[in-house]
Amino acid sequence: MNQLKQIHAHTLRNNTDQSKFLIVKLLQIPNIQYAHQLFDLIPQPTVFLYNKLIQAYASHGSSPTQCLSLFSQMRLQACPPNQHSFTFLFAACAAIPSLRDGRKIHAQLFKLGFEFDHFALTALVDMYAKVGVMEWSRQVFDEMPERDVPAWNSIITGYARGGEMEKARDLFESMASRNVISWTAMISGYSQNGRYENALELYARMEREKEVEPNEWTVASVLPACGNLGALEVGKSVEMYARKKGLTRNLFVSNALLEMYAKCGRIDMAKRAFDEIGGNRNLCSFNSMIMGLAVHGRWMEGLELFDKMLSRGTVPDDITFVGVLLACTHGGLVKQGWQFFKSMQKNFSITPKLEHYGCMVDL
Repeated sequence: MNQLKQIHAHTLRNNTDQSKFLIVKLLQIPNIQYAHQLFDLIPQPTVFLYNKLIQAYASHGSSPTQCLSLFSQMRLQACPPNQHSFTFLFAACAAIPSLRDGRKIHAQLFKLGFEFDHFALTALVDMYAKVGVMEWSRQVFDEMPERDVPAWNSIITGYARGGEMEKARDLFESMASRNVISWTAMISGYSQNGRYENALELYARMEREKEVEPNEWTVASVLPACGNLGALEVGKSVEMYARKKGLTRNLFVSNALLEMYAKCGRIDMAKRAFDEIGGNRNLCSFNSMIMGLAVHGRWMEGLELFDKMLSRGTVPDDITFVGVLLACTHGGLVKQGWQFFKSMQKNFSITPKLEHYGCMVDL
């Protein structure tokens, strides 16, 4: 960043062409606001520079609405977008999410004659899928002259996200070739929609066919299915694979492993996974461990862990308090449970849900 500020100062002193520096450095700047300030110094930015800045905003995901502002600015300055612009703009609409803006930009894509651009159409399929309008996503997909794996993955993921697993599976089976994202989208979809047997069946097929290797997201998607089915041996096999490939360094995998063992009743193994996470523990790690301890009668350890969680500055959520109240129920701690229940709203602004009232009734 300091180097770029020096370059900026140099360009101001010597009146050199700042765009040359921006073209090379823009996407490397972690501070997009500063990059935008440099961009604003250019009297007539090219479509290439606009695309770079739009891409930076779209990829960081912090201010996707800025992409739309830049698109409006392009049109006002008579700098027509090219096909690459639309790829980033559709990604921004998906991130907001904004169907209205997506439709407007879709119309511009056709107006400017880019309706057959493969990358723009793939981004359009993905955008409609992510904003939840699968009929439009499918229409664009069906009308594409050529479909590559990313286009197939986008439509499959969209159907899976909406719980339409039969449609997702039909498309999955129709693919000429699949990558790890294709397999993971299906396994994750089955797990998230409670179809755990299907998730394990597809994971076993993935291992058997050896078309691609499972990655950290595949593992993190199949472990919840193992936990919910109590398929301990399958879970252990998945863990062996994950350790062999070094995937347990990923926090999502570690948390999924911890939760799987807790749900299978192997609190000792869950505790080992929790301890291995170490300083990288997040709220999900604590919630899974507290819940596991509470469910299996180790209520005192669960409450002690809750205290440790608070002392390290981790803020609890509604799931945390289900575990805490369950621990109080198992320990017969009526007074302490009532205090925790009242503290939810008073100290943490958490409105009690049906699960919390259920715990209090049991208590």
